[in-house]
Amino acid sequence: MYSFYIDGEDIRTFMNELIRGDSFDKFEVRGCDITTFVTYSIDGRINKDWYNEETNRFFCTWRELKPYIHNIIKGSKKPKSMKIVLALSEKAAAMVHPNGKACFINIVFEEERVAIVTGTAQIEFSLDKSLDLAWEERVKGFFKGLGIVQNVN
Repeated sequence: MYSFYIDGEDIRTFMNELIRGDSFDKFEVRGCDITTFVTYSIDGRINKDWYNEETNRFFCTWRELKPYIHNIIKGSKKPKSMKIVLALSEKAAAMVHPNGKACFINIVFEEERVAIVTGTAQIEFSLDKSLDLAWEERVKGFFKGLGIVQNVN
């Protein structure tokens, strides 16, 4: 597990990329909670009855959900809090590490800063931390590529 904070002017850069950019578009949304004047709780699981054709996906992508999130948070006041759980698809997680079932990025916006915490799920139980380390390195490089300063605890 790797955790760091984003604060100051980097929050604006990060939120702009998250909401308006496309860097996070391929991630699956596992869940999203946003508190404004009410709390919105979004389950990222796809309702297969909604589609006319068969789909083999279980979760929507950030790209699909992003316009709805933008509509919730736009306005003159910032949300009181936001928690977004994004994950690589199972296929993409297996490309990070052979034992990778899921690779998560947990995003928590509260009190003028954003906390990012990574996590993983294994296909088979193992005490080996190589999956965690591989994912952490990818996340560090991903945020560095976005120009986001990572303030580690």
